[in-house]
Amino acid sequence: MRIGFRTSVASFLIVSFLLFLSSGAYAQKEVLYSQYLLNPLSINPAFAGSRESFHLTAFLRRKWISVRYAPVTQSVSADGAIAHGKVGLGFQALNDQMGVFTAQGVYGSVAYRFNLPALAKLSIGVQGGVSILPLANSTTIGSINRTMGSFGVGIYYQSDRFFGGISAPELSGQVTDITGQYLYKSVRPIMIQAGMPIEVAENTVLIPSVLISKIADRSLGFDINLRAWFNEQVGLGLSYRQNSPGLISTNYVQALAEYQLTKSIRLAYIFNSQTPESPNAMQYDQKSVHEIMLRFAPNVLTFKY
Repeated sequence: MRIGFRTSVASFLIVSFLLFLSSGAYAQKEVLYSQYLLNPLSINPAFAGSRESFHLTAFLRRKWISVRYAPVTQSVSADGAIAHGKVGLGFQALNDQMGVFTAQGVYGSVAYRFNLPALAKLSIGVQGGVSILPLANSTTIGSINRTMGSFGVGIYYQSDRFFGGISAPELSGQVTDITGQYLYKSVRPIMIQAGMPIEVAENTVLIPSVLISKIADRSLGFDINLRAWFNEQVGLGLSYRQNSPGLISTNYVQALAEYQLTKSIRLAYIFNSQTPESPNAMQYDQKSVHEIMLRFAPNVLTFKY
């Protein structure tokens, strides 16, 4: 038994290292993009403070459930408003681990909000931070942690009947070696989001939305999303995503379920039929990803979808 266990561990680490070498950097800021329905700050810094009250959201992602020591990702997002709601502040942190390799990132956002007629608001935001990636290429023995700057911008509009935004969540993000060869270059998507809450019955609200993404030299990506909330307590959602903005384009389905446990605490489960950001997902029999979310909003005044 002891020999079998050690062999399994060694095999997993060897496979992880070979996949790591083949992709250069297996983890990056794109890990956050698939969470945008529950964490809009992940794709648009102008969302910071849009809910006005402080919100803290934590995600735990597990890949390849049947594989011991499989990749695990933790991310935390927090945002709120100051200056009588005029200024929004946001924070995100990411820890993405695959075998012996770990990528990390910390990002801060600030947004300024303009009041418009009919209680609508328009926000302009910027985001900056750093990512720490373990990088390698075919001539590298092992990996070297490299720090990479991150910068993004966005515009977000919100009213009782419509929400939408335009953002470029990563305008920087590249690392070269001493010869000038790229070790890592982020995908740099441009994203356009739009949606609206529709009250279809008493205590039942549908929220259809779309996301269009464009990356240079790639086909247009789009998401079609539908969420439903019942009695402001149970939420269900389903999405189809075509040409997702990861290291490679993937098509997958996302399903989610939310439950408002108390006025301040919300739980959610998210299922992705495909690993959204992994270039090696097709090499595994189990391609799905499972996530859980915990949100804490201690001083929320009104329910927010």
